[in-house]
Amino acid sequence: MSERKLTFSDRMAGKFGKNHLVLRIMLESMKAFFKIVALPGIRNRHSWVSPKLNSMAALPINQELYSQSVSLPLPVLTEIIEKASHRMLMNVCGCRVAYKCKNHSPEIGCIFMGPGVLSISPGLGRLVSAEEALEHSRKAIASGLVPCVGKSELDKTLFIMPKDAKFIGLCYCCHCCCIGGAAFKSLPLEHLNRIFPRIEGLRIEITDACNGCGTCVEYCLYDAITIENGRAVQSEMCRGCGRCALQCPSDAIEISLDNPKFKEEIINRISTVSGVI
Repeated sequence: MSERKLTFSDRMAGKFGKNHLVLRIMLESMKAFFKIVALPGIRNRHSWVSPKLNSMAALPINQELYSQSVSLPLPVLTEIIEKASHRMLMNVCGCRVAYKCKNHSPEIGCIFMGPGVLSISPGLGRLVSAEEALEHSRKAIASGLVPCVGKSELDKTLFIMPKDAKFIGLCYCCHCCCIGGAAFKSLPLEHLNRIFPRIEGLRIEITDACNGCGTCVEYCLYDAITIENGRAVQSEMCRGCGRCALQCPSDAIEISLDNPKFKEEIINRISTVSGVI
């Protein structure tokens, strides 16, 4: 796909976009500011957490769902990627670069879709075809990264998009570096459910096979699991990403989905907010 010629500003953006110190300072500043945004009286007004402007969904990649003939997440991603007018694949994951991720490759970057991506500096990424975007998605999923898809005003700020930019973000979040988890868990549950609800019908259950090893606690991006009386206990802060079930060494966490219309519900919800598909 054709791309415009890089300007000096674009090249500088690309350079700083790979500098871990610059990125870390920026992300830490945004996380600190997010705690202010999450305060009562502010969170219903600020664009970063407005339910009218933000809508996201975590798409679990657990084998249990495939064995139940519930094919997450590729059918959801395929429909969104193929319908989007433009797709920009970022050169790197800024979060993993910033925090020098030891668990996943920083080369697996986010994908942004829709006409709004044309405002992102091409020094930070490149336009790709639907086929390339899907192949990148398969690579990310195969590495154990959980896709998070939707519209987040935080992304608009990060990539200096205009106020009226229409886009959808597709991030492949790791448990250790993702700014989204670190930021959004500052919100109270009631508000978080309005912008980042769990997939309807998704159930994650901790069984009697749990020995309280704490692996699930380590991998939970939203601090939704604690160890009590030698056993893992899940709170309602869980967003249903399924990392805990994927990483549990005792196979003590079961995940299931009883919602044949999950794909349509996710796509319709995100489309309503983003105006992209």
